[in-house]
Amino acid sequence: MNRLKEIKQLKELAEKYRLDGREIIEKYNMQELCSIYNGIGPDAFPEWLRKGISALNPSLAVVAFIHDIEWHESDGGMEAFTASNDRFRTNGFKVADAENAWWSPRRWMVRHQAAKFARLCQKFGWRGWSSPCKCAVCRKKAEKDAEIAAEQQVSQQ
Repeated sequence: MNRLKEIKQLKELAEKYRLDGREIIEKYNMQELCSIYNGIGPDAFPEWLRKGISALNPSLAVVAFIHDIEWHESDGGMEAFTASNDRFRTNGFKVADAENAWWSPRRWMVRHQAAKFARLCQKFGWRGWSSPCKCAVCRKKAEKDAEIAAEQQVSQQ
């Protein structure tokens, strides 16, 4: 699937399911969202592994989309870290319930995966949350900030 088309679809699903934290999406343009969203799994995972996990858990892609944006905006604090991981679980439950009948085994499997991924993030994700973001959006911002700082330094001399 075309990356821009995928991001557009994720934005629509976040609204359709009225996911918690979906307002964060509107802060970014489509190109920025393409750079921020990496699928299900941390940046430390190789891309092939994240693609595999995402392919096995397609219902949770929209949940990971919001989660990735929250991690992009990380303040490095424990309270926001825990809230983001709790929101992953809550949003995963919303998607599972919206996409599947109450009696469907798939509903319960998606709920289980959402809870498991939230626990894994809480247990092993602190390092990623408290580290500076390395996405293309942040790299561009850092480069621009460095240029401005260099210009200011030259102008002060």
